[in-house]
Amino acid sequence: MEKNVKETEPNQFQDDPVLTGIVHRLVEAFQPERIYLFGSKARSDQSKDSDYDLMIVVPDDAPPEKRRSRLAYQALRGTRVAADVLVLPHQAFESRLHLKASLPATVIREGVLLYAP
Repeated sequence: MEKNVKETEPNQFQDDPVLTGIVHRLVEAFQPERIYLFGSKARSDQSKDSDYDLMIVVPDDAPPEKRRSRLAYQALRGTRVAADVLVLPHQAFESRLHLKASLPATVIREGVLLYAP
């Protein structure tokens, strides 16, 4: 994995109770390898209407139901939080990192690692 992601910096989002709650629910639902925040909130250029953009990386052997964003939306039901959640198996995420215009490469470049066991 490339090291551009802001995983070595103090996570400025650890004191965000909304984001902490989102991550907790997603970890319970997916048991992921990693969860990243990307997009305007990760870049700190969000507007008041910005949502949370999240990338969940799951193990390659995760069951099919744990590879679907629908599970994330079910896990977040009732939170009243605007979030876009994308789920990728480990190999699919890693295999796109060399493509600079790919979403995984952008997540690594601009994102913030929120969770890694």
